[in-house]
Amino acid sequence: MARGSADGVDDVPHRRGLRRAGRVVGIFGGGAAVLGLLAVAVFPTQTYLDQRRGTSEAQQRLAVLRDQNQAYEARIERLHTAEEIERLAREQYNLVFPGEEAYAVLPAPLPPLELPTVWPFGPMLPGPAEETTASTTPG
Repeated sequence: MARGSADGVDDVPHRRGLRRAGRVVGIFGGGAAVLGLLAVAVFPTQTYLDQRRGTSEAQQRLAVLRDQNQAYEARIERLHTAEEIERLAREQYNLVFPGEEAYAVLPAPLPPLELPTVWPFGPMLPGPAEETTASTTPG
């Protein structure tokens, strides 16, 4: 038995339309809520993780730079000593004190390079010196 309204018109198709509209609104509302949750929670989390990774990399670079600065400061301190200045003058500039003699040990000479007498290492045609020796030899 169909329920009717007070004026006797069937109300069931109207209710079905309202239910369908309520479902559509619920689906879109739920989708909007999920997108809102993503916008509020997930996307900023990714940005936060990227910032943490960037901060970590910057801290590593800072640690390396601090180590290098310490090494440079130690070298600067050494350069203010007479012993380090003398060592560098002797090693890099071959300087000596008056009355001293500096010697340089040269490496041994390389053996002569022996190349084959065939082309491309020698001439294709005999040169003038080879022609005169070939014509003066009895043969």
